Amino acid sequence: MRFTNKLCAQHLGWMFKKHWQIQGKRVARDTGAASELAKLGIEVKNPKDVLKEPRSKQNFERLVFAEPLITQTAEDAFHPNWHAKPCHVYGDSNVLLEGVAQAQILTKTIEINGFPKNIEETISKMQLNSNVDKNIQNSIMASHVLDAEQVKLPKIKIPERPAFTLPREYGISHNRRRRLLINKLIFECEKLSGSSVTSRRQIFDNAAFNVSLTKDGDLLQFELSADTFMTSAKPIEAVKGKYETELPDLYPIKHTITIPKKNIYTTKNSYPLRSALPCSHPHTIFVHFDKENVKNLHQTPVTTSQFQARNLLKAFTVASARAKQLYGESVEQLPKPIVVQSIQTDGQTFHFGVYQLNTLQLSGLDGIKNYWFHLPNVDLFAECGYKVGRPVLEGYNKDCFRYLKAFYSNC
Repeated sequence: MRFTNKLCAQHLGWMFKKHWQIQGKRVARDTGAASELAKLGIEVKNPKDVLKEPRSKQNFERLVFAEPLITQTAEDAFHPNWHAKPCHVYGDSNVLLEGVAQAQILTKTIEINGFPKNIEETISKMQLNSNVDKNIQNSIMASHVLDAEQVKLPKIKIPERPAFTLPREYGISHNRRRRLLINKLIFECEKLSGSSVTSRRQIFDNAAFNVSLTKDGDLLQFELSADTFMTSAKPIEAVKGKYETELPDLYPIKHTITIPKKNIYTTKNSYPLRSALPCSHPHTIFVHFDKENVKNLHQTPVTTSQFQARNLLKAFTVASARAKQLYGESVEQLPKPIVVQSIQTDGQTFHFGVYQLNTLQLSGLDGIKNYWFHLPNVDLFAECGYKVGRPVLEGYNKDCFRYLKAFYSNC
């Protein structure tokens, strides 16, 4: 056994305790500053007497409040916005049960598979070099993989195993991916179009639109928003020619099915920009689709037809809000059609459509109808993420950006 030096140690807690007891008994020395100030006629006061404001004590136990501090308005006939006639309110998180067919009946719109002739000619003549494709691929990577944001992503669910819980993943939020991607794609369109076109465009975020309409005795209220709203100094020209097609038959389903019905509501019509502004004409709206927020009432996945119908109703609401601003809230037959382009995306799949509003007389199936030009959904890429620790982009589709560039240049 090895002998070591003897250690003499004290308990640190006991030592600090005794040290504070000794130091607490010290008395402050008189520095003579008070006497010197007294000679100069300066009175020395206690800081507590100067800084502390006198407050009167109040006994709260004896206070009696005439009314409760927090009031809650009853959701019944006594509510100030209560109406005996219910209203069907369609919002950003709603979808239609029958998809495009129901949207056609609801808005009295003819579906046309294909874009207007001028847009198709622009797409056929468009030639993009390899540098543009490289920039688009870099934009996809920057928005889906290379951004610095790290947040908790939504839960991943397996339909075959609904009770199985997978580990939560962290990464770029889906909303930020879509917003970054759209902004970068618009920037590429601006570079290719030049100042002659970009000077006639304005871009706004989170624009809200409200439209109140009546169809076959039912009151409808559309309260929708455009995540990115592009305006132009000149309205888009109406499509030439007439299209005559019968509207689909939904019998026995009514056109307002799955649209929530409310008795407490306010009917209003609003367009986010004043008509006197130089760039107030609607040009293109970009709509985000988030499957976590947009769902069916029966919790089933959103179908392709419902996805496209949501895009149609967004464009219809923007055009209707503009029509009511220009021609009055009671307008039915528009003096001049209003054309709005709409692009909906979930960050990977894009749906392009052009809506022409000809009338707001929605009752019945006869008479003037509105037009909806669109093509099937297009995937910008097949997969974008990490594989073996490296960022990978697979299945890039150049046609998607060609459609977007043609929409941007359309006037």
